[in-house]
Amino acid sequence: MTQNRLGFLGIMTGRRNGYPPVAEPEFCSQLCAAAPSYGLQALVFHPEGVDGGSNTISGYTFSGGQWEQTMAAPPDIVYNRGLYTDPQEKRAAAAAIASLPRSVPWSRGLPDKWNVYRMLRRSRDAAPLLPETRLYTGPAQLGAQLAKRADGVFLKPVNGTHGKRSLHARLSGQKAGGGMCISGRDGANGVFHHTFVSLSLGLEWIHHFIGRRRYIIQSYLHLTDSKGHPFDVRVLMQKNGRGVWTLTGMAVRLGGRGGLTSNLHGGGTAVPAPAYLLEEYGGTAAEAMLRELTAAAALLPPLLEASCGRLGELGLDFGIDRGGRIYLLEANSKPGRAVFGLSGDRRAARLAAENPLRYARYLLLTRGAGCNPPRGQLH
Repeated sequence: MTQNRLGFLGIMTGRRNGYPPVAEPEFCSQLCAAAPSYGLQALVFHPEGVDGGSNTISGYTFSGGQWEQTMAAPPDIVYNRGLYTDPQEKRAAAAAIASLPRSVPWSRGLPDKWNVYRMLRRSRDAAPLLPETRLYTGPAQLGAQLAKRADGVFLKPVNGTHGKRSLHARLSGQKAGGGMCISGRDGANGVFHHTFVSLSLGLEWIHHFIGRRRYIIQSYLHLTDSKGHPFDVRVLMQKNGRGVWTLTGMAVRLGGRGGLTSNLHGGGTAVPAPAYLLEEYGGTAAEAMLRELTAAAALLPPLLEASCGRLGELGLDFGIDRGGRIYLLEANSKPGRAVFGLSGDRRAARLAAENPLRYARYLLLTRGAGCNPPRGQLH
């Protein structure tokens, strides 16, 4: 049932090839199409579409199955979906937000992986979920870490996405003077394997591969199932129409046999979590894992909000090692939601797409008396 119009939602995102030239076109079209049912109008725009001088933004609307380019006044709420890794893109996004001072952020963002780890390790309840993590400082430090771990270490960029530029490094041939084996994904998410006859050559290669990027080092965990497939559990936590954190859905992301990661962008797929865990671990153990995953997912959002400010949704990725221990691998404040469509969970897929609208409606309805009334109007 269509509600009376409350306000205007601006969805800021990155570019892609094609029309419309916006990232996540399917998700954005779902938001635009469902927005009127929640009393909202919606527009998708790029950071460069904000014209602070004329107090307008240009972007795209979706209605009746068609995209249309249009102009609008500044939105009441900005839902920032952009994944900006290039410094220039980050500056453009920050400038766009600064040019919209009266627009309410739908959510704050999380800092990088290292700082999220530092926040959570202060919590007595969250600390046991965290793999041992260090900030990469150079070849000497990495060599010392490798010497302590027969299974090697896992390295990933603190600002990385989709598993790109991640590495698994381990020592080899120690009796013959030492060497190193490295498996990983490059910047295009392509898989590679390298073997070095000496530790020094391997460390030098990794240092060059990392370059000026900031990386974290973690103990390598065996997060594979009984068939050798890497897997993790994606839990999507979202605020609903009452501003309350709820568990939207849970699915297992499953990578190729012998692969390094289970990320969908690296060729992985998704299956329902309860059925997968039941088959892999048996009824009693699977039920205990689901309870533990649910409890961990409920614990983390308030902890992160306490340090980062108000959040609207979190994608939480958990790994389960061969002993059944659960680890938090990553927390993402701009999570994807394709996993639920791939796993066949229609309810979670629908909620994942519509909860952002419910929460936007909640923000508009609960604004203080001193807040400005809705202003945004599409032209």
